[in-house]
Amino acid sequence: MKELRFMTEFQHLQRVMDAKESFERLNPGVKVVIEQSTDHFESKKAYESDEAPDIIESGGWSLFNIKDMFVDLNPYVAEVDGLKEDLYQGPMKVARHNGMLPGLPVDVSIPLLVFNKEMFDRAGLAYPTEDLTWDDFIEMGKKLTIRNEHGVASQFGFGIGVDIEWYEPFVFRNGGSYLSPNGTTARGYIDSPATIEAFRKVIDAYRVHGIIRKPDEPSEAGHLHEGFAMIFGYMWFTGDLIYHKIDDKFGVVGLPKMQGGDPSNMIYMGAAGVTSKSKNPRLAWEFLHHYIIERHSWPLPITHSQAKERGLTEHRLWSRYMEELDAVRSSGFYLSEKWNSSRQHINEDIHRMILDGTEVSQTLRSWTRFA
Repeated sequence: MKELRFMTEFQHLQRVMDAKESFERLNPGVKVVIEQSTDHFESKKAYESDEAPDIIESGGWSLFNIKDMFVDLNPYVAEVDGLKEDLYQGPMKVARHNGMLPGLPVDVSIPLLVFNKEMFDRAGLAYPTEDLTWDDFIEMGKKLTIRNEHGVASQFGFGIGVDIEWYEPFVFRNGGSYLSPNGTTARGYIDSPATIEAFRKVIDAYRVHGIIRKPDEPSEAGHLHEGFAMIFGYMWFTGDLIYHKIDDKFGVVGLPKMQGGDPSNMIYMGAAGVTSKSKNPRLAWEFLHHYIIERHSWPLPITHSQAKERGLTEHRLWSRYMEELDAVRSSGFYLSEKWNSSRQHINEDIHRMILDGTEVSQTLRSWTRFA
């Protein structure tokens, strides 16, 4: 009896348990042992032990940047007829940013502009289209923000959290970036005119135009699906709309265009990879392929054929998310662990820009120390 040890940082195990059972039925001489770890630290510690797992699955990417921790899956992918061409190239480009492929992407999510059709109808406004510019977006947001005589909003034009990662698509689209392509420096990138201009536009949406709720601002708008006309909507947000059967009230388009003309978007994804200490790397790959590719285990699949088989390419909302997968590129938090670990400090600075009017260009120049 051959044993494969699969370690995961995810809390919900039904997907991998289903794959374990079906894989064991197909391979009677194999036993797959599922283990959970709390975080990256525990996964790394398990890898460094004498009994390292054959496969490690993580919701983040930092483990997969560790040199020599995972085997290169490129040769295995190449052996499966048509798989390389079938994979969505955006996520794979992010996964292969250093040339090798340390893991297959899982838990993929990207943001798009989700809009509430009823709010647009009440305001007498046409729905946003793929040609939406930033300036048009701001004007729509102002018309869709409703405040009472005390300035408290019952409806906001746009809903987005305060997070350096979530602003990155707007920076990309304005021709800027946070870091150099290899992630070694922020100097000349986070402090570039294009990045500063994009950031100032986002901050102005809070401070000048008032279309986004400021941190801790009094509000009567309720949750995102209740009082926000346009939403920075990840896959999980749209999935909740569909799950609760209120998705007919919403539409989805790409994020607003900016003057840089770059259509790039950011992506969240984890991965599952075969560790370099696995005693059965080929068998581990076969389970990985079964789990992620054959079993269609995750809400947003990573192959065109999966998306088509599940009807996602024809779905009114999901189809736009599948299209967007080819527009993603590596974000700063994938490229540099130092940048990623500075997220809390950076977000505190963003709060100060929004609430106190801290100067944008000066603040962004100070962030060059984070990479």
